[in-house]
Amino acid sequence: MNLYRFEVATKSEVIDVVIAASDDEQAFHLVDVELEKYFLKVPEVEDITLYEKKKIRDGNGFVIYERGTILNS
Repeated sequence: MNLYRFEVATKSEVIDVVIAASDDEQAFHLVDVELEKYFLKVPEVEDITLYEKKKIRDGNGFVIYERGTILNS
């Protein structure tokens, strides 16, 4: 099992998505599933980029740095 970090680009923003999956194909599919579950209206996706991939083990994680949010404006 792997932990994946994706960057999903829309016309107006970049959305970070973290997925646990057994392979790359399943991980990309689950990005779409999670976007559909999170948003009432799914944004038009221009690009999905696999940014990081790590084996799941005790002590693993990702840092997701908020780059252009309201808090940073």
